[in-house]
Amino acid sequence: GELPRVQVGSRIVPTSFLMKDGRTTPPLPISEVELISLMDRNGIGTDATIAQHIATIQQRQYATRDNQQKFHPTKLGIALVEGYNSMGYQLNKPDLRRETEAECNLVASGRKSKDQIIGPILSKMRDCFDRVNAEAHKLDLAVARHFQALGSDGGNFTVLRQSFSKCGQCENLMTLKEMQDDNVQNRVRVKRKVLFCSTCAEGYPVPRGDLAPYFNGQDREPFSCPICKFQVLKISRGEGYDGNGYTVCPKCFSDAPRDHSPRSTDNVDFRCFSCLHQTCGLAGGTRGGHIDIYPCPFCDSEGTNVTLRKSSRGYMLTCSSSGGAERCQYVVWLPKAAREVTVCEEDENDPVNTSSNARCPNCSSTNDDRRTNNKIVRKLKFCWKPGSVPPHLGREYIGCVLCDDMLRRDTFISLPQRNQVRIRPNRNNVHGRGHNGGRGRNSGRVRNSGRGRNGGRISSR
Repeated sequence: GELPRVQVGSRIVPTSFLMKDGRTTPPLPISEVELISLMDRNGIGTDATIAQHIATIQQRQYATRDNQQKFHPTKLGIALVEGYNSMGYQLNKPDLRRETEAECNLVASGRKSKDQIIGPILSKMRDCFDRVNAEAHKLDLAVARHFQALGSDGGNFTVLRQSFSKCGQCENLMTLKEMQDDNVQNRVRVKRKVLFCSTCAEGYPVPRGDLAPYFNGQDREPFSCPICKFQVLKISRGEGYDGNGYTVCPKCFSDAPRDHSPRSTDNVDFRCFSCLHQTCGLAGGTRGGHIDIYPCPFCDSEGTNVTLRKSSRGYMLTCSSSGGAERCQYVVWLPKAAREVTVCEEDENDPVNTSSNARCPNCSSTNDDRRTNNKIVRKLKFCWKPGSVPPHLGREYIGCVLCDDMLRRDTFISLPQRNQVRIRPNRNNVHGRGHNGGRGRNSGRVRNSGRGRNGGRISSR
Protein backbone atom coordinates (compact mmCIF):
# COMPACT_ATOMS: atom_id res chain seq x y z
CA GLY A 1 0.00 0.00 0.00
CA GLU A 2 0.86 3.65 0.00
CA LEU A 3 3.00 4.93 2.87
CA PRO A 4 1.46 7.70 5.02
CA ARG A 5 3.05 11.13 5.24
CA VAL A 6 5.88 10.91 7.77
CA GLN A 7 8.96 12.90 8.67
CA VAL A 8 12.52 11.73 9.08
CA GLY A 9 12.94 10.10 12.49
CA SER A 10 9.28 9.16 12.92
CA ARG A 11 8.47 5.76 14.48
CA ILE A 12 5.93 3.52 12.73
CA VAL A 13 4.27 0.41 14.18
CA PRO A 14 3.28 -1.91 11.31
CA THR A 15 0.12 -3.96 11.66
CA SER A 16 1.26 -6.80 9.33
CA PHE A 17 4.06 -7.95 6.99
CA LEU A 18 3.26 -9.36 3.54
CA MET A 19 5.68 -10.82 0.99
CA LYS A 20 4.50 -10.93 -2.60
CA ASP A 21 6.19 -12.79 -5.45
CA GLY A 22 7.27 -10.61 -8.35
CA ARG A 23 9.87 -10.14 -11.02
CA THR A 24 11.42 -6.99 -12.38
CA THR A 25 10.86 -6.31 -16.06
CA PRO A 26 13.21 -4.49 -18.42
CA PRO A 27 12.11 -1.13 -19.77
CA LEU A 28 10.16 -1.22 -23.01
CA PRO A 29 12.10 -0.58 -26.22
CA ILE A 30 12.25 3.07 -27.15
CA SER A 31 10.78 4.32 -30.41
CA GLU A 32 12.44 6.70 -32.84
CA VAL A 33 10.03 9.49 -31.91
CA GLU A 34 10.82 9.02 -28.21
CA LEU A 35 14.55 8.94 -28.93
CA ILE A 36 14.41 12.19 -30.90
CA SER A 37 12.41 13.80 -28.08
CA LEU A 38 14.99 12.72 -25.49
CA MET A 39 17.89 13.93 -27.62
CA ASP A 40 16.21 17.30 -28.11
CA ARG A 41 15.42 17.57 -24.38
CA ASN A 42 19.06 16.89 -23.46
CA GLY A 43 20.48 19.21 -26.09
CA ILE A 44 22.06 16.44 -28.15
CA GLY A 45 22.45 17.32 -31.81
CA THR A 46 20.46 19.67 -34.00
CA ASP A 47 17.64 19.20 -36.45
CA ALA A 48 20.26 18.53 -39.13
CA THR A 49 22.40 16.05 -37.15
CA ILE A 50 19.95 14.05 -35.03
CA ALA A 51 19.02 11.80 -37.95
CA GLN A 52 22.70 11.16 -38.64
CA HIS A 53 23.33 10.20 -34.99
CA ILE A 54 20.52 7.66 -35.15
CA ALA A 55 21.85 6.23 -38.41
CA THR A 56 25.36 5.96 -36.95
CA ILE A 57 24.39 3.74 -34.01
CA GLN A 58 22.71 1.37 -36.47
CA GLN A 59 25.63 1.36 -38.93
CA ARG A 60 28.02 0.51 -36.09
CA GLN A 61 25.60 -2.22 -34.97
CA TYR A 62 25.09 -0.81 -31.47
CA ALA A 63 21.30 -1.10 -31.90
CA THR A 64 18.75 -2.41 -34.40
CA ARG A 65 15.29 -1.15 -35.31
CA ASP A 66 12.34 -3.50 -35.75
CA ASN A 67 9.23 -3.20 -37.89
CA GLN A 68 7.46 -1.23 -35.15
CA GLN A 69 10.24 1.40 -35.28
CA LYS A 70 11.49 0.29 -31.84
CA PHE A 71 15.20 0.18 -31.04
CA HIS A 72 16.82 -2.88 -29.45
CA PRO A 73 20.41 -2.87 -28.16
CA THR A 74 22.78 -5.45 -29.64
CA LYS A 75 25.33 -7.48 -27.71
CA LEU A 76 28.01 -5.12 -29.00
CA GLY A 77 26.10 -2.07 -27.77
CA ILE A 78 25.53 -3.60 -24.33
CA ALA A 79 29.21 -4.61 -24.06
CA LEU A 80 30.29 -1.09 -25.01
CA VAL A 81 28.11 0.49 -22.31
CA GLU A 82 29.27 -2.01 -19.68
CA GLY A 83 32.91 -1.45 -20.61
CA TYR A 84 32.70 2.34 -20.41
CA ASN A 85 30.74 2.26 -17.15
CA SER A 86 33.39 0.02 -15.59
CA MET A 87 35.92 2.80 -16.21
CA GLY A 88 33.97 5.29 -14.15
CA TYR A 89 32.85 7.36 -17.15
CA GLN A 90 29.22 6.86 -18.09
CA LEU A 91 29.82 7.74 -21.70
CA ASN A 92 26.43 6.29 -22.57
CA LYS A 93 24.89 9.17 -20.62
CA PRO A 94 24.35 12.53 -22.33
CA ASP A 95 26.02 14.64 -19.63
CA LEU A 96 29.36 15.38 -21.33
CA ARG A 97 27.83 15.95 -24.75
CA ARG A 98 25.04 18.07 -23.32
CA GLU A 99 27.52 20.30 -21.51
CA THR A 100 29.56 20.76 -24.68
CA GLU A 101 26.48 21.65 -26.73
CA ALA A 102 25.38 24.15 -24.07
CA GLU A 103 28.76 25.88 -24.13
CA CYS A 104 28.64 26.11 -27.92
CA ASN A 105 25.20 27.71 -27.71
CA LEU A 106 26.59 30.32 -25.33
CA VAL A 107 29.22 31.19 -27.92
CA ALA A 108 26.56 31.38 -30.61
CA SER A 109 24.49 33.79 -28.50
CA GLY A 110 27.53 35.97 -27.78
CA ARG A 111 27.58 35.40 -24.03
CA LYS A 112 30.95 33.59 -24.17
CA SER A 113 33.91 33.60 -26.51
CA LYS A 114 35.45 30.57 -28.19
CA ASP A 115 38.64 30.90 -26.16
CA GLN A 116 36.68 30.78 -22.92
CA ILE A 117 35.15 27.36 -23.61
CA ILE A 118 37.81 25.51 -25.60
CA GLY A 119 40.27 25.10 -22.73
CA PRO A 120 37.88 23.58 -20.16
CA ILE A 121 36.17 21.37 -22.76
CA LEU A 122 39.47 20.02 -24.12
CA SER A 123 40.70 19.39 -20.58
CA LYS A 124 37.66 17.24 -19.78
CA MET A 125 37.89 15.42 -23.10
CA ARG A 126 41.59 14.71 -22.58
CA ASP A 127 41.02 13.37 -19.07
CA CYS A 128 38.28 11.12 -20.38
CA PHE A 129 40.44 9.92 -23.28
CA ASP A 130 43.45 9.22 -21.05
CA ARG A 131 41.33 7.18 -18.64
CA VAL A 132 39.67 5.17 -21.40
CA ASN A 133 42.98 4.61 -23.19
CA ALA A 134 44.67 3.41 -19.99
CA GLU A 135 41.82 1.05 -19.14
CA ALA A 136 41.04 -0.23 -22.62
CA HIS A 137 41.39 -3.79 -21.36
CA LYS A 138 38.06 -3.34 -19.55
CA LEU A 139 36.39 -3.04 -22.93
CA ASP A 140 37.94 -6.37 -23.91
CA LEU A 141 36.59 -7.98 -20.75
CA ALA A 142 33.11 -6.59 -21.38
CA VAL A 143 33.10 -7.82 -24.97
CA ALA A 144 34.37 -11.25 -23.89
CA ARG A 145 31.30 -11.67 -21.65
CA HIS A 146 28.97 -11.38 -24.64
CA PHE A 147 30.98 -12.91 -27.52
CA GLN A 148 32.90 -16.10 -28.14
CA ALA A 149 36.64 -15.84 -28.69
CA LEU A 150 37.67 -15.69 -32.34
CA GLY A 151 38.52 -19.19 -33.51
CA SER A 152 37.06 -20.97 -30.47
CA ASP A 153 35.50 -24.42 -30.80
CA GLY A 154 32.04 -22.90 -30.72
CA GLY A 155 32.79 -20.81 -33.81
CA ASN A 156 32.39 -21.73 -37.46
CA PHE A 157 36.02 -22.80 -37.99
CA THR A 158 37.90 -25.86 -39.18
CA VAL A 159 41.43 -26.82 -38.09
CA LEU A 160 44.09 -26.52 -40.80
CA ARG A 161 47.19 -27.29 -38.75
CA GLN A 162 47.88 -27.98 -35.11
CA SER A 163 50.98 -26.57 -33.36
CA PHE A 164 51.48 -23.93 -36.05
CA SER A 165 53.34 -21.05 -34.33
CA LYS A 166 54.29 -19.84 -30.86
CA CYS A 167 52.00 -17.72 -28.67
CA GLY A 168 53.70 -14.71 -27.15
CA GLN A 169 51.75 -14.86 -23.88
CA CYS A 170 51.98 -18.50 -22.77
CA GLU A 171 54.70 -19.63 -25.24
CA ASN A 172 52.60 -22.63 -26.26
CA LEU A 173 51.91 -23.45 -29.89
CA MET A 174 48.78 -22.06 -31.51
CA THR A 175 46.43 -23.72 -34.00
CA LEU A 176 45.80 -22.39 -37.50
CA LYS A 177 42.08 -22.40 -38.30
CA GLU A 178 39.96 -21.42 -41.26
CA MET A 179 36.46 -19.94 -41.31
CA GLN A 180 34.04 -22.18 -43.14
CA ASP A 181 32.09 -19.29 -44.69
CA ASP A 182 33.59 -18.10 -47.98
CA ASN A 183 34.62 -14.48 -48.43
CA VAL A 184 34.74 -13.13 -51.98
CA GLN A 185 37.36 -10.42 -52.57
CA ASN A 186 38.14 -9.07 -56.05
CA ARG A 187 36.27 -12.01 -57.63
CA VAL A 188 38.53 -14.45 -55.76
CA ARG A 189 36.99 -16.77 -53.18
CA VAL A 190 39.04 -16.39 -50.00
CA LYS A 191 38.58 -18.09 -46.64
CA ARG A 192 39.57 -16.08 -43.59
CA LYS A 193 42.10 -17.62 -41.22
CA VAL A 194 42.89 -17.17 -37.55
CA LEU A 195 45.49 -18.39 -35.09
CA PHE A 196 43.90 -19.68 -31.90
CA CYS A 197 45.66 -20.33 -28.59
CA SER A 198 43.72 -22.87 -26.53
CA THR A 199 45.70 -22.02 -23.38
CA CYS A 200 44.90 -18.28 -23.48
CA ALA A 201 41.52 -18.83 -25.21
CA GLU A 202 42.28 -16.01 -27.65
CA GLY A 203 42.21 -15.84 -31.43
CA TYR A 204 44.20 -13.63 -33.78
CA PRO A 205 43.16 -12.90 -37.40
CA VAL A 206 45.89 -13.27 -40.00
CA PRO A 207 46.12 -11.81 -43.52
CA ARG A 208 45.34 -13.73 -46.66
CA GLY A 209 48.07 -15.57 -48.52
CA ASP A 210 50.17 -18.68 -48.06
CA LEU A 211 51.19 -18.70 -44.36
CA ALA A 212 54.30 -20.23 -42.82
CA PRO A 213 56.05 -19.76 -39.45
CA TYR A 214 59.19 -17.64 -39.69
CA PHE A 215 62.48 -18.97 -38.29
CA ASN A 216 65.95 -17.60 -37.58
CA GLY A 217 68.41 -18.61 -40.30
CA GLN A 218 69.84 -22.12 -40.23
CA ASP A 219 69.32 -22.79 -36.51
CA ARG A 220 65.56 -22.92 -37.15
CA GLU A 221 64.74 -21.07 -33.96
CA PRO A 222 61.32 -19.34 -34.03
CA PHE A 223 61.74 -15.64 -34.87
CA SER A 224 59.78 -13.78 -32.18
CA CYS A 225 58.48 -10.25 -32.43
CA PRO A 226 60.56 -8.14 -30.00
CA ILE A 227 57.45 -6.15 -29.06
CA CYS A 228 54.93 -8.84 -28.13
CA LYS A 229 57.01 -12.08 -28.29
CA PHE A 230 54.67 -13.78 -30.79
CA GLN A 231 56.31 -15.84 -33.53
CA VAL A 232 56.43 -13.94 -36.81
CA LEU A 233 54.66 -15.33 -39.89
CA LYS A 234 55.85 -15.24 -43.50
CA ILE A 235 53.18 -14.44 -46.09
CA SER A 236 53.81 -15.71 -49.63
CA ARG A 237 51.85 -15.47 -52.85
CA GLY A 238 48.70 -17.55 -53.00
CA GLU A 239 45.13 -17.87 -51.69
CA GLY A 240 43.98 -14.42 -52.86
CA TYR A 241 47.31 -12.63 -52.40
CA ASP A 242 49.53 -11.98 -55.45
CA GLY A 243 52.22 -9.71 -54.01
CA ASN A 244 55.91 -10.31 -53.45
CA GLY A 245 55.52 -11.48 -49.85
CA TYR A 246 56.20 -9.96 -46.45
CA THR A 247 56.35 -10.81 -42.74
CA VAL A 248 53.77 -10.06 -40.07
CA CYS A 249 53.28 -10.54 -36.34
CA PRO A 250 49.82 -12.03 -35.61
CA LYS A 251 49.41 -9.93 -32.46
CA CYS A 252 50.56 -6.61 -33.96
CA PHE A 253 48.58 -7.25 -37.16
CA SER A 254 45.26 -6.36 -35.53
CA ASP A 255 46.65 -4.46 -32.50
CA ALA A 256 49.28 -2.06 -33.81
CA PRO A 257 51.89 -1.05 -31.19
CA ARG A 258 51.56 2.66 -30.46
CA ASP A 259 55.26 3.30 -29.85
CA HIS A 260 56.39 1.56 -33.03
CA SER A 261 53.78 2.56 -35.61
CA PRO A 262 53.62 5.71 -37.76
CA ARG A 263 51.41 8.53 -36.53
CA SER A 264 48.52 7.64 -38.76
CA THR A 265 44.79 7.37 -38.33
CA ASP A 266 44.78 3.90 -39.77
CA ASN A 267 46.80 1.33 -37.88
CA VAL A 268 44.68 -1.64 -38.91
CA ASP A 269 46.42 -4.56 -40.69
CA PHE A 270 49.84 -3.66 -39.29
CA ARG A 271 52.75 -5.45 -40.98
CA CYS A 272 56.48 -5.63 -40.32
CA PHE A 273 57.37 -3.32 -43.21
CA SER A 274 55.49 -0.53 -41.39
CA CYS A 275 57.11 -1.15 -37.99
CA LEU A 276 59.50 1.44 -36.52
CA HIS A 277 61.29 -0.86 -34.05
CA GLN A 278 64.96 0.11 -33.92
CA THR A 279 66.55 -3.32 -33.37
CA CYS A 280 64.29 -5.76 -35.22
CA GLY A 281 65.76 -6.84 -38.55
CA LEU A 282 62.30 -7.21 -40.10
CA ALA A 283 61.10 -3.70 -39.21
CA GLY A 284 61.02 -1.64 -42.40
CA GLY A 285 58.98 1.38 -41.38
CA THR A 286 60.14 4.98 -41.54
CA ARG A 287 59.12 7.74 -39.18
CA GLY A 288 56.87 10.01 -41.21
CA GLY A 289 56.45 7.41 -43.95
CA HIS A 290 52.71 8.11 -44.10
CA ILE A 291 53.27 11.83 -44.74
CA ASP A 292 53.21 13.28 -48.26
CA ILE A 293 56.52 15.03 -48.97
CA TYR A 294 55.68 16.69 -52.27
CA PRO A 295 53.34 16.14 -55.25
CA CYS A 296 54.65 13.71 -57.85
CA PRO A 297 55.97 15.86 -60.74
CA PHE A 298 55.23 13.20 -63.38
CA CYS A 299 51.66 12.16 -62.49
CA ASP A 300 48.83 14.09 -64.11
CA SER A 301 46.16 12.90 -61.67
CA GLU A 302 45.56 14.84 -58.46
CA GLY A 303 46.29 13.29 -55.09
CA THR A 304 49.45 11.44 -56.14
CA ASN A 305 52.33 12.39 -53.87
CA VAL A 306 55.86 11.28 -53.14
CA THR A 307 56.41 9.53 -49.79
CA LEU A 308 59.41 8.18 -47.88
CA ARG A 309 59.95 4.44 -47.84
CA LYS A 310 62.61 2.00 -46.70
CA SER A 311 63.58 -1.25 -48.38
CA SER A 312 66.41 -3.73 -48.04
CA ARG A 313 68.47 -1.48 -50.34
CA GLY A 314 67.99 1.66 -48.26
CA TYR A 315 65.76 4.74 -48.07
CA MET A 316 63.97 6.04 -51.12
CA LEU A 317 61.28 8.47 -52.26
CA THR A 318 58.51 6.87 -54.34
CA CYS A 319 55.23 7.93 -55.89
CA SER A 320 52.09 6.93 -54.00
CA SER A 321 50.56 5.51 -57.19
CA SER A 322 53.33 2.92 -57.58
CA GLY A 323 50.83 0.20 -56.68
CA GLY A 324 47.83 1.45 -58.62
CA ALA A 325 46.46 0.45 -61.98
CA GLU A 326 48.77 2.99 -63.67
CA ARG A 327 52.06 2.45 -61.87
CA CYS A 328 54.37 5.46 -61.73
CA GLN A 329 58.05 4.50 -61.63
CA TYR A 330 59.19 7.73 -59.95
CA VAL A 331 61.96 6.71 -57.52
CA VAL A 332 64.67 8.78 -55.86
CA TRP A 333 67.24 6.70 -53.99
CA LEU A 334 68.64 8.48 -50.95
CA PRO A 335 72.30 8.12 -49.93
CA LYS A 336 73.34 5.02 -48.04
CA ALA A 337 75.48 7.28 -45.90
CA ALA A 338 72.28 8.07 -44.00
CA ARG A 339 71.78 5.92 -40.93
CA GLU A 340 68.19 7.16 -40.67
CA VAL A 341 65.98 9.44 -42.75
CA THR A 342 62.78 10.96 -41.34
CA VAL A 343 60.21 13.49 -42.47
CA CYS A 344 60.18 16.78 -40.60
CA GLU A 345 56.73 17.01 -39.05
CA GLU A 346 54.96 20.10 -37.79
CA ASP A 347 54.16 20.52 -34.12
CA GLU A 348 50.38 20.73 -33.77
CA ASN A 349 50.76 22.76 -30.58
CA ASP A 350 53.12 25.28 -32.19
CA PRO A 351 52.42 25.36 -35.93
CA VAL A 352 53.78 28.90 -36.45
CA ASN A 353 57.32 28.29 -35.21
CA THR A 354 57.71 24.81 -36.67
CA SER A 355 56.25 25.45 -40.12
CA SER A 356 59.48 26.96 -41.46
CA ASN A 357 61.52 24.03 -40.12
CA ALA A 358 59.18 21.39 -41.55
CA ARG A 359 58.23 22.96 -44.90
CA CYS A 360 60.45 24.29 -47.63
CA PRO A 361 59.58 27.97 -48.14
CA ASN A 362 61.14 28.01 -51.63
CA CYS A 363 59.21 25.05 -53.07
CA SER A 364 55.93 25.33 -51.13
CA SER A 365 53.09 27.57 -52.24
CA THR A 366 49.73 28.49 -50.72
CA ASN A 367 46.36 29.57 -52.02
CA ASP A 368 47.55 33.16 -51.62
CA ASP A 369 49.70 32.68 -54.68
CA ARG A 370 47.27 32.97 -57.59
CA ARG A 371 49.75 31.55 -60.07
CA THR A 372 49.91 28.10 -58.43
CA ASN A 373 47.67 25.74 -56.52
CA ASN A 374 48.23 24.93 -52.86
CA LYS A 375 51.47 22.92 -52.75
CA ILE A 376 53.34 21.65 -49.70
CA VAL A 377 56.93 20.43 -49.88
CA ARG A 378 58.36 19.00 -46.66
CA LYS A 379 61.99 18.77 -45.62
CA LEU A 380 63.84 15.59 -44.69
CA LYS A 381 66.12 15.02 -41.73
CA PHE A 382 69.25 12.93 -42.41
CA CYS A 383 71.19 11.24 -39.59
CA TRP A 384 74.57 10.30 -41.05
CA LYS A 385 76.80 7.35 -40.36
CA PRO A 386 80.08 8.44 -38.73
CA GLY A 387 82.65 9.60 -41.29
CA SER A 388 80.41 8.98 -44.29
CA VAL A 389 79.77 12.57 -45.44
CA PRO A 390 81.81 15.80 -45.69
CA PRO A 391 82.23 17.62 -42.35
CA HIS A 392 80.09 20.62 -43.33
CA LEU A 393 77.00 18.38 -43.40
CA GLY A 394 77.41 17.62 -39.68
CA ARG A 395 76.03 14.58 -37.91
CA GLU A 396 72.47 15.58 -38.82
CA TYR A 397 71.19 17.64 -41.72
CA ILE A 398 67.76 19.04 -42.56
CA GLY A 399 67.09 20.01 -46.13
CA CYS A 400 64.82 19.88 -49.16
CA VAL A 401 65.82 17.36 -51.81
CA LEU A 402 64.24 19.48 -54.56
CA CYS A 403 66.08 22.78 -54.09
CA ASP A 404 69.04 22.07 -51.80
CA ASP A 405 71.79 21.89 -54.42
CA MET A 406 74.57 21.38 -51.85
CA LEU A 407 72.79 18.36 -50.32
CA ARG A 408 72.24 16.71 -53.69
CA ARG A 409 75.75 17.50 -54.95
CA ASP A 410 77.66 16.32 -51.89
CA THR A 411 75.60 13.16 -51.31
CA PHE A 412 75.07 12.34 -55.01
CA ILE A 413 71.26 12.45 -54.96
CA SER A 414 69.87 12.46 -58.51
CA LEU A 415 66.38 13.58 -59.39
CA PRO A 416 64.73 11.71 -62.27
CA GLN A 417 63.95 13.56 -65.46
CA ARG A 418 60.71 13.14 -67.33
CA ASN A 419 62.30 11.06 -70.09
CA GLN A 420 63.67 8.65 -67.46
CA VAL A 421 60.31 7.83 -65.88
CA ARG A 422 57.25 6.44 -67.54
CA ILE A 423 53.92 5.23 -66.22
CA ARG A 424 53.00 1.69 -67.15
CA PRO A 425 49.93 -0.42 -66.42
CA ASN A 426 49.98 -2.70 -63.41
CA ARG A 427 50.69 -6.28 -64.47
CA ASN A 428 47.84 -7.48 -62.25
CA ASN A 429 45.36 -5.55 -64.41
CA VAL A 430 46.79 -6.59 -67.80
CA HIS A 431 45.31 -9.72 -69.33
CA GLY A 432 47.62 -10.01 -72.35
CA ARG A 433 51.11 -9.23 -73.57
CA GLY A 434 50.27 -7.46 -76.80
CA HIS A 435 48.16 -7.97 -79.87
CA ASN A 436 49.94 -11.20 -80.77
CA GLY A 437 51.01 -12.15 -77.28
CA GLY A 438 54.45 -10.51 -77.63
CA ARG A 439 55.95 -7.66 -75.66
CA GLY A 440 56.03 -5.20 -78.57
CA ARG A 441 58.97 -3.28 -79.94
CA ASN A 442 58.79 -0.39 -77.45
CA SER A 443 57.52 -2.19 -74.37
CA GLY A 444 60.80 -3.59 -73.07
CA ARG A 445 62.27 -2.50 -69.76
CA VAL A 446 64.64 0.44 -69.56
CA ARG A 447 66.91 0.87 -66.61
CA ASN A 448 68.98 3.96 -66.05
CA SER A 449 70.92 3.86 -62.85
CA GLY A 450 74.05 5.32 -61.41
CA ARG A 451 75.63 5.39 -58.02
CA GLY A 452 77.82 8.09 -56.58
CA ARG A 453 80.42 8.00 -53.88
CA ASN A 454 77.92 7.78 -51.02
CA GLY A 455 75.36 5.54 -52.62
CA GLY A 456 72.81 8.05 -53.94
CA ARG A 457 71.00 6.31 -56.75
CA ILE A 458 68.12 6.77 -59.14
CA SER A 459 66.47 3.86 -60.84
CA SER A 460 63.68 3.87 -63.38
CA ARG A 461 62.26 0.68 -64.74
